[in-house]
Amino acid sequence: MSEAVPLLFRRPRALALLVLANCLCLSAAVIWQLEENQRHATRADVENLAQNHAFLIRDSLDQALTLNYSLAAMVRLGQGSTSRFEDAARELLPYFNSVSHISLAPNGIITQVYPLQGNEKSVGLNLLEDSIQNKEAIRARDSGKLTLAGPVNLVQGGLGAVARLPVFMEDQGGRQFWGFTLVVIRIKHLLETANLTQLHDQAIAYHLWRTNPDTGAQDTIAANAPEQLHDPVHKSFEVPNGTWTLSVSPVAGWINVWRLGGEILVALTLSLLLAYQTWLMAMLQRQRRSLQDAVSEQTRELLSARAHLQATLDAIPDLLFDIDLNGVIHNYHTNQPDLLTVPPEKFLGKSFHQFLPEDACTIVHEALDEAVEKDVSSGKCYSILLPRGPATFELSVSRKAGDHNGIPRFLVLSRDITQRRLAEEELRVAATAFEAREGMMITDPNGIIVRVNNAFTEITGYSPSEVIGQNPSLLKSGHHDSEFYRDMWQAISAEGSWKGEIWNRRRSGEIYPEWLTITAVKDQHGIITHYVSTLTDISERKENEARINNLAFFDPLTQLPNRRLLHDRLEHAIATSQRQHNLGALLFIDLDDFKTLNDNRGHHIGDLLLIAVADRLKQAVRNQDTVARLGGDEFLVVLEGLDQERDTAAAQAQQIAEKILASLNNAYQLEGQDYFNSPSIGLCLFGDQEVAIDDLLKQADQAMYHAKAAGRNTLRFFDPEMQAITAQRFALQNEIREALQQQQFQLYYQPQVDNGGNVVGAEALIRWLHPQRGMISPMEFIPIAEESGLILPLGHWIVETACAQLVRWSQTPSTAVLLLSINVSARQFQHPQFVEQLLAIIERSGADPRKLKLELTESMLVANPQDIITKMDALKTHGIKFSLDDFGTGYSSLSYLKRLPISELKIDKSFVNDILSDANDAAIARMIIRLAQSIDLTVIAEGVETKEQRDWLENEGCFKYQGYYFGRPVAIEQFAV
Repeated sequence: MSEAVPLLFRRPRALALLVLANCLCLSAAVIWQLEENQRHATRADVENLAQNHAFLIRDSLDQALTLNYSLAAMVRLGQGSTSRFEDAARELLPYFNSVSHISLAPNGIITQVYPLQGNEKSVGLNLLEDSIQNKEAIRARDSGKLTLAGPVNLVQGGLGAVARLPVFMEDQGGRQFWGFTLVVIRIKHLLETANLTQLHDQAIAYHLWRTNPDTGAQDTIAANAPEQLHDPVHKSFEVPNGTWTLSVSPVAGWINVWRLGGEILVALTLSLLLAYQTWLMAMLQRQRRSLQDAVSEQTRELLSARAHLQATLDAIPDLLFDIDLNGVIHNYHTNQPDLLTVPPEKFLGKSFHQFLPEDACTIVHEALDEAVEKDVSSGKCYSILLPRGPATFELSVSRKAGDHNGIPRFLVLSRDITQRRLAEEELRVAATAFEAREGMMITDPNGIIVRVNNAFTEITGYSPSEVIGQNPSLLKSGHHDSEFYRDMWQAISAEGSWKGEIWNRRRSGEIYPEWLTITAVKDQHGIITHYVSTLTDISERKENEARINNLAFFDPLTQLPNRRLLHDRLEHAIATSQRQHNLGALLFIDLDDFKTLNDNRGHHIGDLLLIAVADRLKQAVRNQDTVARLGGDEFLVVLEGLDQERDTAAAQAQQIAEKILASLNNAYQLEGQDYFNSPSIGLCLFGDQEVAIDDLLKQADQAMYHAKAAGRNTLRFFDPEMQAITAQRFALQNEIREALQQQQFQLYYQPQVDNGGNVVGAEALIRWLHPQRGMISPMEFIPIAEESGLILPLGHWIVETACAQLVRWSQTPSTAVLLLSINVSARQFQHPQFVEQLLAIIERSGADPRKLKLELTESMLVANPQDIITKMDALKTHGIKFSLDDFGTGYSSLSYLKRLPISELKIDKSFVNDILSDANDAAIARMIIRLAQSIDLTVIAEGVETKEQRDWLENEGCFKYQGYYFGRPVAIEQFAV
């Protein structure tokens, strides 16, 4: 439609609605003004009516209240006498229709009432003390004025109001309160006198009320329809002690609904008629204008279509030819002349057979023939060689309407698809790569997923339909904070790509690690078009790394840190303590008698115990502490964050160590059986001195061995003196090795005699003649040799030397009969090859095994007694004898004693020393002698230093002795028979 046509005429419906809206607004304003005028007039009438009735009520009330003043005058004239009250009341009451009864109350107590009938209960009522009426009575007395109370319920029925007038008498003392005159007014009669019921007949709702002076609430005096009061007119008038208000309004309200409805109907009808007329006029104007515009529009469309067609042809990058069925080219269009094999002037009016290769001509003819049958043909392609290189074209052929001179004509569109073919080839290669084993995900610049491959689905569990259109954030695991992702995208923005390790979530909820590479894809203008992400699930690699890490740094049995990881954590703990100026502690824990459990119940039970101990240790320490296993039954605990004061830190470490002791002393359930085990714990503090980790471990280890030496199942702190002793022991251990190589050891021989004083044998005792320190006691170096294992080569040397001495003794008749006793340590006897080695030495030396006696201690019999008995039996068969040394000082089982192939019991020196003064020692020695006699064993006493000791022993039946009384241990050169 022409722009010259006003907008509203082009939209008749909108114009009609606008006219309708204006008419309705104008009508509403007129109706509102009419109703408002009518409301004001009605309200004025109602207000006059309310005013009249309010005056009538007030006049009727004032008339009734004059009776109070008449009664008060009567009392004052009678100087307080009320003898004429009944006569006066009888004469006055008929003139006051609204008064129910009257009464007098001298001093506030009602004494006279008229009429008395029906009011007997009020006589004697003290108005000043009554809880209901005292407030009004006191108010009247104190104010000295008439008060009106009510409404109240009357005994005779109905509502009433009570007027109280205080009466005062004048005398010489001044003004004295006498009492009250009371007039009770019936509300109903009062309203009838005021013609208030006429309001109801006039359809006027009214409400007569007063404000309660005590509560402030409205007290209803009379009402006909209070719920129908709408915006009422209020007329108030003063009454004694307050205000009465008359509120009135029409029952039907201030608006006449029927009149208002009629006015609205008329306004609506007129408005609709005007709107309809406007619509008709606009439609006529619109049709006239439409006819004018239609002609102009058709002209413009034809011109536009021609221009559009030309623009379309110019925009087509393809070759367009007008060709007939014979191949003659009649017309062409192209904006890319470089796609032509020859210039246009050379092919117009000529057949394309002259310019195209034969195979291309065949394909073009096939397309033309298909268009003859189907009117169209598409999809056939041919290739030719252009000056720029090989090119491929796709044909689209459409048969033109009508033939020219009986020959069909065609529009042939030849599109260069060389680049598309190359792109398709690249896409096929890319598609093959896209479906490789690596997961791939492509998103748009906004991060919305547009494509994923099958490997992505296998890794994440999400199908393409579940993720396409979603944000990759659905894969977030929650392991990385916002700063991680911010750094990632900063790298992508700056460098165009990012790669790294990330934790994501599968569709199943499983968290897994992946190697992620994100690359930004940009167009020729540098604008990001896509993001390509490749992801590889590295869960298996992570698991392998974790297993390798676990094997490298954790004990495979208990999963506690091993020695390597402990070293790192201890190094960190020492550095932290020095930096924070506090102390830490290292606890070295060794299980007591663990080997016994392993030997008796098997290694799998021992493993269960170690696992249980590891669990209890972790529960006994704090979260920041480290529990590690060194190997075997040795554990280490690193305590961090102790107090900076050494004494306080030691107390804290001791408290934790005692907690560990208590925990490890509880029973263990191992395959349904209870097992008890105790630890020995060594402690040392660190952090206040520069100490190497290896030295710290040695200190804790030394403290642990100190705890074992103290009886086990206890704890000991490292003492520097202990370190000195250990260093001395270590030095002594090296010196023992050198002494063996340099032959510094010698055997000393102490004679053993019978009761006749004859030497029957000797005990070989080792002595160390140190080149600097002189003679070193066996008590000093034998324990070190036992602990270090040097007792084996030392014992081997003793056996060889003893056997060599037996050979030399055998060559002299006086010594050929002597027996030679040597001490064998438990470690030496428990060696698996002990029997074979001993027999080999005897055989190699040529010694008589019957002259060799091995002295064993009771403690050797406790551990694996059956193995010891087997070895003793094997040696006894070769004539070797056995003596049980230090008998009575250790644990002896008589059941084992009778099974042992021993020939002699040796009474320990500790019993012989006080045998004459200590009854207990004498009893033990006597018992050993009797026991030996009962099982047919010889008995020998060592440590005999006096003749009295020898005689006592002889008297008790012991006939062999050894001790200083008979001779000290001496070198072989000094030994005499």
